[in-house]
Amino acid sequence: MEIVLKGLPKHSLNKIYAGVHWKKRADDKKTYTFLIKSQFKQVLKADKVYSVSYKFVFKNKPLDTSNTVYMLKMIEDVLFEDDTYKIIPELRIKSTKGKEDLVIINIKQINNP
Repeated sequence: MEIVLKGLPKHSLNKIYAGVHWKKRADDKKTYTFLIKSQFKQVLKADKVYSVSYKFVFKNKPLDTSNTVYMLKMIEDVLFEDDTYKIIPELRIKSTKGKEDLVIINIKQINNP
């Protein structure tokens, strides 16, 4: 399954290291939840095991791949009922420059390892 999300604000993991207030993080998550649910209504259930790939595309100043993890975590919390290592044992992340800001997520159901 491929999901393409557009219009998500760019947030770097560096922001968390800088000690941003918990209220700001809560606001970020609320914004992400609204934007994601407006584009993808399904929640992936915890009775399956998934391999997930995230491709972050940025029109301007792409984030370092590791700095996309804050965005990834907020997306994951909305899309998946549960995100434990038993449900999502592997992730792939790519960050690149492109014509518009978007996140392409490929989700593959895998057999229990």
